Amino acid sequence: MYSKYFKITWVHPVLVFLAMVLDGAIALNAAPILYRLPMAASPYLVLLFLLAPTLVGAEGIKNPSDQYLLAFTVGLVYDLYYTGYVGVSMIGFPMMLGLARWVQQFFEHTYFWEMMIFFFVLNCYLVFDYLAFSIINVAQQNIQEFVIFHMFPTVLLNLLLFMLFYSIIEWLYALMRSAEMIDYNVTNQQIGNRMIIKRRADRFKN
Repeated sequence: MYSKYFKITWVHPVLVFLAMVLDGAIALNAAPILYRLPMAASPYLVLLFLLAPTLVGAEGIKNPSDQYLLAFTVGLVYDLYYTGYVGVSMIGFPMMLGLARWVQQFFEHTYFWEMMIFFFVLNCYLVFDYLAFSIINVAQQNIQEFVIFHMFPTVLLNLLLFMLFYSIIEWLYALMRSAEMIDYNVTNQQIGNRMIIKRRADRFKN
């Protein structure tokens, strides 16, 4: 049942876009807590779910170019609806995906290392985001204020979100990966059976 309907090829993009919507819902409903001036903590579940196949080791069943295209598309939508400046997330999300894929090859797929990779990539994205807005003269904080009042609380918030969603993400992508492997094995068995029947038929003809 799962192998027929529960495909990572369409479930992963849906999860990423749902995570982006959830980011907005969290930011809106928790605004009195997350955005108490001068502090501003932003949820980035969208980035966590973009990196999910890489973090949990499920990327092998999905074309890498599709992941970059998804990151580019989600970044564009994120810019249009959240930041208002097209180009920041549109470029930043694919860059962070590439960074995560490069870093992941040096570490095992364990809870600790997945958290550390997400922590590292998130910090890189926040720095990239700050530099991008500084270049276009939109950033209103100096580097010290940015680190203390935005970067630190944002990282803290997203590490909490990582701990809350990690088990769900790992279970879900493992389930989809198992479904894909079941389909692959069944197909191979069918092909193998057809080849055996054909060889037997040829033998009887002789």
